Amino acid sequence: MKKSVHLNIDHLLSKADNKFLLSNAVAGRAKQINDGSLPYVNDFDPTNSIITALKEVAGDKILIKIGKEAAKKAKEEATEKKSDFLAGTAFDRLARNAKVKKTSTAAPKKGKK
Repeated sequence: MKKSVHLNIDHLLSKADNKFLLSNAVAGRAKQINDGSLPYVNDFDPTNSIITALKEVAGDKILIKIGKEAAKKAKEEATEKKSDFLAGTAFDRLARNAKVKKTSTAAPKKGKK
């Protein structure tokens, strides 16, 4: 008897941490299938590689996870970009390079009445 795979969105989301990770993994796998990779499921759709990739995820043929090293690297890159952005703001540049200009404290001259 053939085991059918149900493409329930709640079931698919339980396979990944979030919907963005799920969509990126499915898109990447669909691209591999389009490029000639053989499907990991028997009931694949030869005309739609996305459905085939979703069936692979639902059938536990593809595991979706982000490695600790990749997560740590992404967090470090985000922190570095944020610090570069903050260091490059106009206010910070002015604060570092500001030179105090002495201005006259005398009141401006008023015109004749």
